Amino acid sequence: MRRPTRRLLLATTGGLAVAGCLDDPSDATDASDQSADEDGIDPNESDDTDEPGDASDEPDDDRSLPPAGTFPDECPDYDNVDLIVAYDGIDHEETAIYLEPSTGTIAEGDSITFELQNESDRRFSHNQYQWLLHKRMGGDWYYIAPSEWPEPLHELPPGESYSWDLSVDNEDIEGGRSVSDPQEKGRDPIRGLGGGEYAFGTRGWFEDESNEEAIGFCARFSLEANALELTPTDEVDDTEWEDDVLVARSARGDPDSDSSRLGAYELERTDDDVDAESMITETVLRNDRLRDVIALARKYDADQVRLEEYDATTPIFGSREDGAYEYDGQTYEISTRELEESE
Repeated sequence: MRRPTRRLLLATTGGLAVAGCLDDPSDATDASDQSADEDGIDPNESDDTDEPGDASDEPDDDRSLPPAGTFPDECPDYDNVDLIVAYDGIDHEETAIYLEPSTGTIAEGDSITFELQNESDRRFSHNQYQWLLHKRMGGDWYYIAPSEWPEPLHELPPGESYSWDLSVDNEDIEGGRSVSDPQEKGRDPIRGLGGGEYAFGTRGWFEDESNEEAIGFCARFSLEANALELTPTDEVDDTEWEDDVLVARSARGDPDSDSSRLGAYELERTDDDVDAESMITETVLRNDRLRDVIALARKYDADQVRLEEYDATTPIFGSREDGAYEYDGQTYEISTRELEESE
């Protein structure tokens, strides 16, 4: 299983929330730091703006939940939950609350709906923006999206439901379209997903319990689509060799800004036994710089790649960039530094 880590979503140093624009990104919880209240929700902030669906039955206080400590093998792990309710593993006629998918399989362009059904006689607290998407590859789950979310607390009354829609659009991704651009981070459609097995989830707790007794929900589905090829973004506008180093220049960043500096985002292939973050195409795509250097290294069979780009972040490119990453059986070490204009 792959949870959000300090290096998982490296391109989100100033993005917007995936489920809606944030006026102030500081009000969002980053997926790599779920420690605001251990659930990405502020218990002191309430927003009763649920859009209830039609409940087919009256609330039932005889319905139950799986026991605490239930973590089904077919679902990804979620941090800070007491149990996970997996739709495939329950009797929904007997379960107090569950997340139901509208179908088990979609193709690119199709839509799938996930409905959180509260069939209990208690109100349920949750965050509509904190949906969770994972992909399973090689038996492991990898966290995909969202990268961050706002933190209102929503209430789901007994007998009501709340729905999330998701569709997939991969148009021009292999042609260089960015997935990490804030305007490309939506859920309907979501971009940059290849075919395979996915799990959609969320979490929350009942009104008479605390957020430390959170319940996770998991609904699996299959995406019938081609695997995505890892290609550089269309922001790479020039490449050349300097001895054994492939040097690429990016059009991202503003060279005329007083706060921008020229930086080097450097990749080196290594065979050393290092502690590397395991990545799949869908996770690499969500960081433009990492995508560029790995794709260029593979395209040109380069052991070293230097991506030069202007950036206004301090430290250059942000604090999460340096590290080791494993992708498709190869390990890459990433380092960053500022460049003098004459270099």
